Amino acid sequence: MTIVSRLRAVIATALYGTVASSFAVLPAVADSSNPPQTTVRYGDLNVASAEGAAVLYTRIRHAAENVCLQFDRDRLDVYGRGKACIKKAISDAVIKVNAPALSALYSAKTGKEVSTRLVSR
Repeated sequence: MTIVSRLRAVIATALYGTVASSFAVLPAVADSSNPPQTTVRYGDLNVASAEGAAVLYTRIRHAAENVCLQFDRDRLDVYGRGKACIKKAISDAVIKVNAPALSALYSAKTGKEVSTRLVSR
């Protein structure tokens, strides 16, 4: 890899981190016209690395669990919707972040593939 290629990679990573420093977790709540949401900030992480992706995944999972807590976990029918909400919120967030390391981690944890969008430079 040439110095110019390395410099471009560093600049692209820095710009990506700056531009994509936060996103909203939007769960699928079937019976609500205004689904709950929260913002997960990750501008402090290098989501291109396995370590940064792992920290972000943990943040996403916790945010999804917190935002989906509106479901009463004592009732089985509602508990199922809460679990579905968490899974959908995590999946949507991983897709929105669009980081290969995060997508790979998600696939390893769930056995499901997510597509990453190609970003032109």
